[in-house]
Amino acid sequence: MKKAIHSFNLAYYILLPVSILATRCHYRNVVVRGRRNLPRGEHYIIAPCHQNALMEPMAVLYFMHRSTVFLARADIFANPTVHRILTFLKILPVYRIRDGKSSLAKNEAIFDASKQVLLNRVPLCLMAEGRHNDRHQLLPLVKGMFRIAGETQSELGKEPLYIVPAGIDFDHYEAPYSNLVVDIGEPIPVQPFMQQFETDEPVALNQMRERLSTALKQQMHHIESKVYYDEVYALCHILNPSWRKSKHRRNTAWQRFVTRREIAWYFNATVNDGDNELPESIRQARAFLDICRRRRLNIRTAADHWNLAETVGMTAAVAALAVAAAICQPLRNVFLWSLMCNPLPIVPTHLIPKRWVKDPQFRSSFNYGIRLIVSLIYILACAVIVGCSRGLAWGVLALLTALVVARLNALLHPLLRQWLQNLRRHWLCLIHPADMRRLRQIQRDICLTVSCRP
Repeated sequence: MKKAIHSFNLAYYILLPVSILATRCHYRNVVVRGRRNLPRGEHYIIAPCHQNALMEPMAVLYFMHRSTVFLARADIFANPTVHRILTFLKILPVYRIRDGKSSLAKNEAIFDASKQVLLNRVPLCLMAEGRHNDRHQLLPLVKGMFRIAGETQSELGKEPLYIVPAGIDFDHYEAPYSNLVVDIGEPIPVQPFMQQFETDEPVALNQMRERLSTALKQQMHHIESKVYYDEVYALCHILNPSWRKSKHRRNTAWQRFVTRREIAWYFNATVNDGDNELPESIRQARAFLDICRRRRLNIRTAADHWNLAETVGMTAAVAALAVAAAICQPLRNVFLWSLMCNPLPIVPTHLIPKRWVKDPQFRSSFNYGIRLIVSLIYILACAVIVGCSRGLAWGVLALLTALVVARLNALLHPLLRQWLQNLRRHWLCLIHPADMRRLRQIQRDICLTVSCRP
């Protein structure tokens, strides 16, 4: 008899802590807010936004710290080996019309398995949008989740079932050592929709969909406009420093996310795609973007950069460290060991051939998988070699220091990348002073045009 997808699996529980550690090391900062909103000991569905392929499920496993069953699109199960791996990872396929009309009948068995997962108080995670999107913009939600929720609640009777919205934000979709922010919202009970579900199921499904859509937009960085998306996204970064300052907020991953979200709310309420007259702030943002593209300047660096003294100070520190490593043998050994511990500290995902990874949003997942597998093999190999040559104690020490260095790299690499970006910005100020002065003037004008209080 085939085991249920939610059944206990020893190998899965051994690998779960490894995946949690790998997710932590993949990012510079991981911020999770609202864990108290997860209903303990209850039946519930986790419904995160979906912008970065497999990285949202990894984020869910990180904050859940327990076995969770996922549903994913069926086309990635086509390869038998991949199918076995995904099943081992507790992922079920969901069939869509593009998979063929005959395939849709298979969803009945998948929905039944999903209900059994929930009835056994195992969390079920469904990406409510049904597909990923490389924009900070919530797509229309699919109805499959709500049908599962309604049918499960019917079987539960008076026992409550909840849908938990979760906003997941990446400040960079592809680059490793970026920041991950998760904001878990208040659980939505399914019971209030059941009377309508029993009499008119389509209406009830739409009501649940609208409720979750509204909740998700409050938890994530959501830009409503499709026509002016690029301009509003730029404004979220251009206004971020002054908006934070006006609210006395620190420059942290969480506060930057909260500020971007508030700025997006402001423009969601004031910018309409159907307006005949282009808002002044949108025109200014478009001019800002034109200069950034012409000079190949990162929008975030252009909007929120180090001053000259900070850049010079960091340059002096890097130079001093390089000189010290060159003349000091112990420091040089530490530096070389840190390089050995991380053979692939950064995989340049933009160089991955498109024929290998056609969907750009899967490149981060591809990067994560390479770094996880190769780093595990490499670190274990280093520990075995050191242990065989110097003894067991040295092997264990090598393994532990490798893990520590991996975590330190998550802090160091973004700092060095930021330093190089700021160094290049100040260089552009020297060789293209007119454009850089224009950028600063546009940013000042936008801050004057837009109130920093939504």
